[in-house]
Amino acid sequence: MTARKIGILGSAFNPPTLGHLDVLEQARQAFDLILLVPNAAHAFSKSMLPFHHRVAMCQQLVNSVQLPQCQIEVSDIELKMLADNPEKPVYTFDLLELLEQKYPGDQLGFIRGPDNADPRIWKRFYRSEDIEQRWQVFTARERQNIRSTQVRELLVSGSSDDNNKEAVAALLLPSVHDYILQHHLYQ
Repeated sequence: MTARKIGILGSAFNPPTLGHLDVLEQARQAFDLILLVPNAAHAFSKSMLPFHHRVAMCQQLVNSVQLPQCQIEVSDIELKMLADNPEKPVYTFDLLELLEQKYPGDQLGFIRGPDNADPRIWKRFYRSEDIEQRWQVFTARERQNIRSTQVRELLVSGSSDDNNKEAVAALLLPSVHDYILQHHLYQ
């Protein structure tokens, strides 16, 4: 059996945006399978929605798109890692090591979004140099300047304003936007 190339895209996904989708579209040619791995506890202590909502929004993204020649799945492995060791942050290096054990014989790679490619941010990653030496690192280019922070700020600032709703809709897949509205998130 031929080894699969598996790309790991970890993020808060708070919420998943069209920017995340753009990263997936860029990475699809380099990988057979891409795992979306929502952060269970952010290593840089970001405040996030409950894990189950972020996993559900990632699943909405996965269900809404098809990338030719690349499968996408959502993984809750970080929640399991956190449950096993609640006192320790879940670091990318540790995640990749665990996934390497879970997928023996496959070739793992780390998908780095353009925000994390900034050397000032990347050097803050635990064992960033070891990650680059041990695994393929695919760095997505900044083709769409969309951040989850923008979406959250728009949702908090005026969810009843029609212009605001249009601005939010332009940053998200419809299924993710519908999930947010249905569950009254970010209000």
